[in-house]
Amino acid sequence: MGATREPFESAGAYQERKKSLFNIRQDHLSLLTEIEDADGLLTPELEERLRLTEDGFKEKAISYGFVIRKAEAESDTIAAEIKRLQQLKQQSDRKGELFRKMLDEGMQQFGMDKVDGDLLKIVYRRSKSLSLVDGFEDSILKYFKISYEMRPDLEAEAKESGIMDLTFNCFDIKITPNKTRISDMLKGGIEIPGASIQEKSNLQIK
Repeated sequence: MGATREPFESAGAYQERKKSLFNIRQDHLSLLTEIEDADGLLTPELEERLRLTEDGFKEKAISYGFVIRKAEAESDTIAAEIKRLQQLKQQSDRKGELFRKMLDEGMQQFGMDKVDGDLLKIVYRRSKSLSLVDGFEDSILKYFKISYEMRPDLEAEAKESGIMDLTFNCFDIKITPNKTRISDMLKGGIEIPGASIQEKSNLQIK
């Protein structure tokens, strides 16, 4: 558990972690190592050893404070690295999608549905998916009135607990389309305005 600077760690985060590391008691450093070795899971024995006692409380509390600051510095470093990797992922995704788009347009332009190579195969896979028009929910829900009321069998219990009809106003109820049910209804021949099953051709590289 040395104070070696990670390649992606900022100078400020490294200095904070290094400062914290040198101010943590040796027995607490040993505890940190054991906790890390256990993947952060506390055994009853470790939990008991972590408890603060009145004996030497101030020194132990300060050491714990540096443990917390070290953990926060490490968390900030990890968050920065996650952000960097997410940006790299987005760049790779954009490159892949651009070349996929160009390849798709070229194959359609020349009337090709597959390309066979020695090392890979490019084919179209047909699939069906549910398509909903923009504003699908509002276009249907505007014709319905949705209300909630307290259950009569639990009304007395609710009042004893201080719950009134107005208490329900604490919640936002969001109604969303159930795509599985919509698909099943369409497949069963039931027409739903604004909903349809569309067939798509997806380019696959094997």
